[in-house]
Formats: sequence, C-alpha cells, structure tokens
Amino acid sequence: MRKLQFRILAIFIAIFTIFSLSIGLFSINLLQDYAGNSQEEELIKQAKTIASLLPMNADNPTNLEAVTNEATALEMQSDERLTIIDLSGVVVFDSATNREDLENHSNREEFQAVLAGNEVGVSARNSESTNETLYYVAVPLLGEQNELTGVLRLSRPVAEINQISEQIKHSLLLFSLLALILTTLITLIITKRIARPINDIMIVAKSLSDKQYEVRYNGNAYGEVADLGQTINELATSLEEQTQEIEQNDKRLFELINHLVIGVMLIDEHRTIKMVNPAMSVILGEDVTKLVGNSYVEATKSYGLSHLIEVAYQQNKKQNDEIYFYYPKDKIVDANIVPIDGKEPGEQNLIVLLYDITEIRRLEKVRTDFVTNASHELKTPVTALKGFSETLLDGAMEDKEVLKQFLEIMLAESSRLDFLVNDILELSKLEQKQVPMNMQEVNLSEAVLATFQLVKQTADEKEMELNLLEEDTLFITVDNSRLKQILANLINNAVVYTQESGKVTVTIRKENDQAVILVSDNGIGIPEDEQDRIFERFYRVDKARSRNSGGTGLGLSIVKYLVENLNGSITIKSKLGLGTTFIVRLPIQPR
Repeated sequence: MRKLQFRILAIFIAIFTIFSLSIGLFSINLLQDYAGNSQEEELIKQAKTIASLLPMNADNPTNLEAVTNEATALEMQSDERLTIIDLSGVVVFDSATNREDLENHSNREEFQAVLAGNEVGVSARNSESTNETLYYVAVPLLGEQNELTGVLRLSRPVAEINQISEQIKHSLLLFSLLALILTTLITLIITKRIARPINDIMIVAKSLSDKQYEVRYNGNAYGEVADLGQTINELATSLEEQTQEIEQNDKRLFELINHLVIGVMLIDEHRTIKMVNPAMSVILGEDVTKLVGNSYVEATKSYGLSHLIEVAYQQNKKQNDEIYFYYPKDKIVDANIVPIDGKEPGEQNLIVLLYDITEIRRLEKVRTDFVTNASHELKTPVTALKGFSETLLDGAMEDKEVLKQFLEIMLAESSRLDFLVNDILELSKLEQKQVPMNMQEVNLSEAVLATFQLVKQTADEKEMELNLLEEDTLFITVDNSRLKQILANLINNAVVYTQESGKVTVTIRKENDQAVILVSDNGIGIPEDEQDRIFERFYRVDKARSRNSGGTGLGLSIVKYLVENLNGSITIKSKLGLGTTFIVRLPIQPR
C-alpha cells in the first residue's frame, strides 16, 4: 500500500510541476513583455517630456549649444543617460561621457528613425563608449515652427530592464516552490488517510486468502473506501458460512463413505491411491489405508481388477464386471470403475467401487439347490402316490389285501409329503422372521426332560441312555414351544444317528448372560469337510438313513433359523465315528 501512496504522490507532483512550469513560463513571458513595454513607454514619455522642456533658440534653431545648460540641469534629475545630437549626427551633449570623445551618430538606428520622420526611434546595442548593452530611445527636438532641429536620446542599461524580469522569475519560482511543498504535504496527508484504511482492507483480504475467515475490517473510512470495507466484511461472512457448510458436508460425506458396505477407492491420474474407506479394506482383506499414496496395484492384488482399471483409464468409460478374488480368501466382487474429472482440466481420476456379492451368489446357489432338492423330495411321494393310484385303478383294488397294503403306503407317503410341505412353509416363515414369539419364563431342565419323553420310545427300542447334566439351574425367557422344537430336532437326530446301546447327553450351564445347551451323542459323527454344510436345506450326511427315518432334510435348517429368531447361535463339534455335539447359546433375557 505504501507503493500506491508514493505513486499517487509522485503523479501529483509531476502533474503540479508540469502545470507550474507551463503557467510560470507563460506568466514570465507575459510579464517580461509587459515590463519591457512599460519601461519603453516610460522611457519614451520621459524623453518627450525632456524634449518639451528644452528651450530652443528662435534665431538659430539648429544651434543646440544653448540647450546644453538646460540639459545639464535636467540630467541631474534623471537617472538615464541623456544625449543631444544635431541633424548632422554630431553629439552636442552627453551626460555619460565627454562629447568630444564620441564619434558621429548619424548611422545610429534610432537617429535614422527620427530623421526618417518617426516620432520615436528605438534600438538596443552595446555602447562603444560605456561598453555595456543599452536600450536607446530617440525623439525629435522641434523648433517653434515644428521643424526638426535635433534629436534627443535617452538610454538605459538593458540589465536594469531585465532586472525586473529576473525579480518576477524569482518571485514566481519561490511561489511555485512554496505551493509545491504545501500541496505535497496536503497530498501526503490525504493519501495517508486514504491509504491507511485500504491497507487495513488489504490485510483482511490477505487473511481471507489464507482461509482465516473470522477476520473483519473495523477501521474508520469514508466514501467508497468505507463501502469497500463493508463489502469485504460481507465477503468474509459469506466465505465463513460457505466454509462451515462445506466442512459439514465433507464431514457428512466422510461419515457416509466410511459407513458404506461398498468399498470405495479414489485413484488419481498417476495410478496412486488418494482415498479408501474401511469397507474396501474388509473386501480386499488388508488395511488399505496404509497404502494411501502408493500404487493401486499394491492394494488390489488381482489381475482381473487391475485389468478393469486400466481399461477404464484407456477408454475413459465406466467399467463393470464380476471379479473373483482368490487371496486372502475366495470372494466374488461386483466391481464398478467410474472415471471422474480431476482438479485440473484434462486430469483423469477413477473411483473404484467394490461390492462383495459372495453371500448373494452363495444364497442364489442355495436357492437353486433348494428348488432342485425340494422338487426331488416332492417328486418321490408324488410319484409313489400316482403309481399306487394307477395300479389300484387298473384293478388291484379288487384284491382287498393289496388294496389295504397300497392304501397304507399311500397314507405314509402322503403324511411324508405333508411333513415336507409343512417344513418348507415353516422354514420360509422363519427366514422372513414372520413367526410370532410368545415369550415366557421357562425352566430349561424341565423343557429338556419333556423332550426326552417324546423320544423315549425310540431310545428304549435302541436301548439308549438319555442323560441330563444340569451344571446350573437356569430359567430363561423364551418361546416354550419353539424351544421344545429346537430340543426335539437335536435330541431326535442324536437318537436316530446313534447306534444301539448308545448314549445321548444334554448339558445345561451358564456362560456370562447366556444359557448354553450342549446336545452330545456317541454316534456316527459328521465328516469335517461336511460340517459347514450341515445346516443347509435338504443336506444329509447319511442320505439313506435320513430318508428311511422319515426325515425331510430340513430339520437342522429349521433349528438354525429358530435359534437365530431367538437371538441365539448354534455351532457343531464332531469327529467321524466318535459322536457329535451341538452347542446352542440363548440369551437368558431376550433383547
């Protein structure tokens, strides 16, 4: 701001100086002309006055000796050099020097002008007698008849005439210098008053450019500068509000991205990772946030995904495909690569969106398998019913023994079909959590003993032991019927899949805020590679025994969803040939 102040001051001084010089030169020339003309007129007037005072000899008007005495007297009253010249150019009288020493003046310009009939003759030249530059004025000396009798000449040094001009010059120069100093001081004061608020406004503007939006201009100003300060304050308020809004939006966007189940990664034009969210780390199986600033290849570790990203860079078009990850574990990912513009024109960035669809694909396969298995399970009783019905209609019903046998088989198959349909409907309701729960306090040991009564006949036929090991007496809030359904499925399976003289033990204990129910047997066990699939619908480890026992293959699936509907969990431990243990955990107080 100081530069602007001095620039304004310099411009003002330059303009003032130019105008002062122009006006001064014009004034000096004008005053010099006026002073010269005034002195010339004064000298002429004085010469005419002296000429009129000189007495001319009437008898001999050309004899100028008589006027020399009077001229001497007049010369004493005048400061100018007085010279009287006769018509022949001879100097009759000269107040400055001896007339005998002067040459003939007939060739003098002013003398010739008077002889030529002019009222006044003037000239300026260097005097040979006084050796100085003089200004000469000559007037005619007239007799009584107005005849020319001689020439009277007055001379004044040019230096005296120019002295007035020099005084005028000095006066104008002094006035101009004083005016310049005064106006400079006034201008400096005014520019300081203007510059100070502008400088304060510049400081506020610089703070705003440094993102310090809380600053305000509080100085004293006037006119447009005050309006400028108010505008700067309004700008600062607007920027502060916009910054707060942007920060709030950024925070919301940050929280939104961080809580997305979709993995998000931003890659710049140099293939460098600029931003990732936690979901991306989960999908890729490593903490990708540590790789921000590195190449995306270090994070993806998948040829399919890297290829898709490079195609998006080359074509600058959105890319979509399903990518298979084999490390650190098998996953199916729906990948979307979206090109976006960068900060600079022509800069190309990419947003990588990954959605883990492994579970979706697994459920689709389970659904497909379910339809296939359900069709197969339904086909068997339906085919049997159809075949026996056709056989009876073809005449077999006339034989009462055959009719009774076929009707018994048809009843068994229809009952099995009814069980299968009911289990499928039950499973569908449990999956959608549409089964109502009648929560009540239940004594867990009593529920187990009641279930033992349901399978006691089958267990007695196989000479099996049914044991209850109650480590803690537990009362839990649960739907009693659903709890018995869970226990019945697990205990019945234990009895069915355990050889004769086997043993089934139910253990009850408390762990933290959960009731733990362990249903153990020493039966055939489950192979380790099939334990992950034991809760799938229609999945059977021993398919022949399961079907012969009347099972639908949906029991454990129903148990799993029942436990989940009760906010619990179920796991399995088994060794082939040594037995199986199902571990059910239920909350003592439901959520």
